[in-house]
Amino acid sequence: MPSFLADAAASAVFWIVLVTILLIAVAGYVLLRRRVELFPAPATDNSKIIQDWLPTGRIDFTGPSLDPSAADTPASFYLQAEEMRLLISMSGIERREIRWRKATLNEAKRIVSVFHRQLPKSPLRAVEKEPLPEPPPVKEQPAEPISVITDEAGVHAEENALLEKR
Repeated sequence: MPSFLADAAASAVFWIVLVTILLIAVAGYVLLRRRVELFPAPATDNSKIIQDWLPTGRIDFTGPSLDPSAADTPASFYLQAEEMRLLISMSGIERREIRWRKATLNEAKRIVSVFHRQLPKSPLRAVEKEPLPEPPPVKEQPAEPISVITDEAGVHAEENALLEKR
């Protein structure tokens, strides 16, 4: 063994650097393997495309949780649109591929407008309005006593004074 390797092997710095390099290599291998498992490379398919991706008209809302117990919890949802395409494989078998993608703003507007046009027509989709709560009873204040003029001469005098001002 050459003398510079013997001197390096005796040094603590050499071993620390060697262990660090080894840990980085193992961590890189593990991360690369996980990435390959999560995102597999698409298989090369020599299929002939008959019809490219076309929307089917089916829609769906998707969000962070599909758990039924979290159905009433507020969350962010987005609209998905379904698309399909037709292929012919090398063996001559026709197949249909289906995928879901996030919908565009124009698709969302079109879906909402169709829904609103159909809403009055369908009795099943009629929105039931909840009855408004009754207002609280109004407490009537006792009326102030009204002074009644019983003197007819006094009433006529007031009327004459008003007529003279006009």
